[in-house]
Formats: sequence, C-alpha cells, structure tokens
Amino acid sequence: MNPVDTINSFDDKESVHNVELAKALGKLAGVFDDVELPPPGSPERKKLEKKLMLKIDFTILPLMVGMYILNYLDRNNIAAAKLGTIIEDLHLTSTQYSTCVSILFVSYILMQVPSNLILARLGRPNIYLPIIMMIWGLLSALVSVVQSYGTLVVLRLLIGIFEAGFYPGVIYYLSCWYTRLELAKRSSIFILGSYLSGAFSGFISYGVMKNLDGVHGKAAWRWLFIIEGVATVGFSIVCMPILPSLPQNTRWLSKEERLLGVVRLMEDFQQKEHEQSTAIGDLENVTGDNEKSVNAEAIGDATFKDITPLQGVKLAVTDMKVIIFCQILFCIAGTASINTVFPTIVDSLEYDQTETLLLTAPPWILCAITCYINAWHSDRTKERFWHMIWGPAVSVIGFAIGLATLKTAPRYVAIMLLLQIYNSWGVGYAWITSIINQPPMKRAAGIAIVNIAFNVPNIFMPYLFSSGASPHFWGGFSLCLVFAALSVVGCVILRFHLIKLNKKLAAGEIVDGMDGKTGFRFMC
Repeated sequence: MNPVDTINSFDDKESVHNVELAKALGKLAGVFDDVELPPPGSPERKKLEKKLMLKIDFTILPLMVGMYILNYLDRNNIAAAKLGTIIEDLHLTSTQYSTCVSILFVSYILMQVPSNLILARLGRPNIYLPIIMMIWGLLSALVSVVQSYGTLVVLRLLIGIFEAGFYPGVIYYLSCWYTRLELAKRSSIFILGSYLSGAFSGFISYGVMKNLDGVHGKAAWRWLFIIEGVATVGFSIVCMPILPSLPQNTRWLSKEERLLGVVRLMEDFQQKEHEQSTAIGDLENVTGDNEKSVNAEAIGDATFKDITPLQGVKLAVTDMKVIIFCQILFCIAGTASINTVFPTIVDSLEYDQTETLLLTAPPWILCAITCYINAWHSDRTKERFWHMIWGPAVSVIGFAIGLATLKTAPRYVAIMLLLQIYNSWGVGYAWITSIINQPPMKRAAGIAIVNIAFNVPNIFMPYLFSSGASPHFWGGFSLCLVFAALSVVGCVILRFHLIKLNKKLAAGEIVDGMDGKTGFRFMC
C-alpha cells in the first residue's frame, strides 16, 4: 500500500478531498513508494504510532523543558539580582530598574510574528531554535560586565529580540508533531519548564548569593548572569544535533515512521472525510485565486504553495477566535506577570535574603504539579473550557487574600494561590492551536499574534510592583485580580462563540473554511 492509497483508505468514497490530499502528498509519495502503513485504527497502526510517539516524546520534550527552564532563567534573573547589589552597583532608581525589567518585552513583542513566520518558511526548528537560544545566552552572560543603566537597557532589548522566537516557535513546532488531542498534555509538559525555572531560580540564586559574592572581585549578581548565560549556550550546542526536524525530514527515524508522522496529522484534520480542501477556501478568500492547487511540504499538515507570510497574518487577524483568545491571554498574562517580580512579592514577607530566595520555590513546585494534572485531565476528557477557568478563579481568591492581610501565614498561602493562574496557560495554547484551521502559515501567525497579547502586560506591570509599593502592592494586586476575572469572562465568550460555530457546522455550513459535512467540530 503506497502513501496515497494509505490515506485514500481512510474514506472508501472517491471524493475531491481524496484527490486533493493525493496531490498534497505527491512530492513525498515518490520518496515513500516502497512504504506500507497499516490502516488507521488497526492494532498494527496503534502499535506503530505508540512507538513513534515514545521516540518523539523522549527526544523533544526533555530538551524543550530544559530550553524553557534556561529561557526563563535568562529572562527573569534580573529579579533575583535585585535581591543582591545590582541596584547599588549600577546606581539605578526604582523606575530605572522597572524599565530594565519591562524593556525586554518591547522587542520580545515586536519580533513575535516575524520570527514565527521565518520559522514556518525555513521549516528547520531543530536548527533555528538552538541558534536563537545560543545568541540570547551570550547576551545574558554579557550582562555580567555592564557598568551603566544604558548598557543594561540595550542588552535587555537584544535579549528580547532573540527570545521572541522561542515560545511561539516551540508551540508551532509541537503542533507539527502532535494531534489536537495530544497537544494540551505536551504543551503543559513543555510549560513545566517555566514553573521549574521559578523553583530553580530560587535555589540557584541562593547558592550564588551565598557563596560567590566577591569571588574574583565580582558581585554575586554578576556571577548569576555568567553561570546562567554560559549554561544556556552549552545546552543549545547539545540540542542542535539531537532535536528532530519535521516529520518528513527527520533522518534518524525510519521511512515508515517519517511517513506516519506526516499521515497521522493529515488524518487528524480529515475526521470523516479529508478536510484539506476546505483550507483552500481560506486561501481563495485572501488571494482571489480560483485555482485549487496544493503543494506538499508536510509540516504535520500540508503547506500551501502560494500562501505568503502577509496572507497568513491577514487570515489570522480576521479570525474572531484569534481576537477573543488575544483578550483571554492578555488578561491571563496581566495576572501572570507577577513572575517578573515574584522575588519582590515574596520579599514582602520580610524574611532575610536567604529565606526569601528559598521561599520562592514551593509556589512554583505546586504550580508545576497542578498544571500537569490539569492538562492531562483536559486531554483525557477532551474538554478545554472548565480546565481553563478554574486557575484564574483560584488566583482571584489569592489576590483577595493578599489585599486583605499582611499576616505572614495567610499572605504566603495567598502567594501559593497566585500562581495557579498558570494552569490556564498550557491548556490555552493547546486550545488555540486546535481551533485555528489551516494553512500552517496562518497557524504560525495566529500563535505569534496571541503570544504578543500574552506579553504586552509584561511591559507595564513591573511598575506596579516597585519597591515603594511593598508590602501592600495595592495597585498591582488589584489590577491582577481584575485581569484574572476578565480572563474567565473571555473564556465564557469564546465557548459560546464556538458553540454557535459548531451549530452552523452541524447544519452543513462552511465555517472559517471548514466543511460541516466532514464532521469537523471545534473543541470547546
């Protein structure tokens, strides 16, 4: 059974969809003519898919988690440095320090879409991601030699440029390997890196501040940037030869596994019939081209020959689902931006530096545990909405307690609850990637646009948690509480919107280029 027959066997009917899919796979069919795949749903296919997923899981996920731990350490080590002598050594005012924290996110936001479109065009995430990681690691290490506020601002801006491509790039990368029902758990495993970095940051900072202050005439905070920057560069070098590329060109997989990696995601978008042609309707709306020709460069689904980055952006910004999700993640990020000032919040408990650094770890460890359980259960139950809203609801309670009292015990309980906002993060990105339909250039643009919305609050929120706002943080806690509540409202709006779209699909209508007759429904 050749690759085309394998896919055509998914549906016994000879349909236009099958013909278009055969055309889409045409470029690959010649390479895999001698490969036979078991039919979908058969015990042999399930065994083969399980073997493939184990290989990919144990290669991609540990490396992505490690990369994300270092990504967050390099982005937020300035918060730990504040507990050292960086303020005094660089003669920073409270406002200047807040600017140094937030300025990274200006360049980070501006480069989100360009970086993801470059990645989608190059199609080599195994090379692209480690390279940008190496560069931001070098820049982070250079922070150790700064002597002025201006130099620190410039380096933070440059770090933001190269870190910009990492998170949306990884989410896009994962969507090229995993089906819609596999994404939430994998995304959350990846996102565990950010939570674990919060815990590791406390432990690493504790060790550096206690043991390296004054070594070779350098302040402890300078050693912090050196150690974490060099670790990032080293890890990027390790990742480059090991990370798999895209399914069709990962050479260390067998030809059967490479073909299966492509076909299984095509089947994921077929449902009852192949839905590939429906995305061509999206392309026609943008280009006005009546020619339904598809070029096969499978990235988990087919890439469209004539789609340009600008057209991909147009498709994304005119999709109401993307707009609603921007509002949801903007509000979640407004709440979650406490990560950039978390040591300052814990410092309001008025323990000494050592105890403060150690106390930053348990809330992140709890967050990592609840996040994974939440994502695992979301995939298992095939449900997104309720798994999205409980985290913000718990955070509302945490901020309310934080505003109500300064007593140490309830205040620390509040700090433990604040971070539960992150439970919506992994599920949210899995949700948005599953409801943005093809082509891949649109998905790449949509993910990047949503991630822009997710990072905008990081520009202004640090100013609300300046040293002068401690210990009450009236402005910061109040605004975070409002953001958390509004994220729940946004999820409710999105759910009703998807229910409305699913009713149209059930009636056989075309929605966002998706044909309701195929059985496709948006997950809500």
